[in-house]
Amino acid sequence: MPIRLIESIARRPIRAANPSQAGWTLGERRLHGRAAQPWLRVETEGFAYLASDWSCGGVAIERFHEAGPVGTLISGETGWMHDEELTPFVADIVRQDANGTVALRWLDLAAPLLASLDHIARHR
Repeated sequence: MPIRLIESIARRPIRAANPSQAGWTLGERRLHGRAAQPWLRVETEGFAYLASDWSCGGVAIERFHEAGPVGTLISGETGWMHDEELTPFVADIVRQDANGTVALRWLDLAAPLLASLDHIARHR
């Protein structure tokens, strides 16, 4: 089955005005800094997505296919948008909204890619 490429452009997070909350988005308590560039490619279950809302903790993807309820395990491959070789991953669905945006939490992702995600997110 051919892979369908779906572009996912998430809104940029709103930063808290209170300095004691620096790095946290309003209404959320994120452990890992989020980044929007470069785009992350996520391929799973015959679909390919370009995600602009990612961190070393996970990724949010707009218009995600029907993959199941919160807690469902997802496996696939991920890497930077132009990478020829992708890295296998296992994640779980931690959040869904009515517009089809799904947040995945990495459960198993190779250390070199995690280090790259972390490095880029910290220097944005």
